[in-house]
Amino acid sequence: MNGRVVAVLARQGERVEAGQPVMTLEAMKMEHVHVAPISGTISTIDVVEGEQVTTGKIVAEIEANPPQA
Repeated sequence: MNGRVVAVLARQGERVEAGQPVMTLEAMKMEHVHVAPISGTISTIDVVEGEQVTTGKIVAEIEANPPQA
């Protein structure tokens, strides 16, 4: 999806759960919240607030971790 990063809601090294918001992207005057597809630790965030992104750009990489008991 093409758009502008409005907010980065997670940081490198942070543990996230599947469905947790990671960033907000404004595209075509609407805001879309991108959520973590899996539970794990964010190994890389490759966008900054205000950056224009295009479809196919990897914006975050998540290293899968087993669920915490």
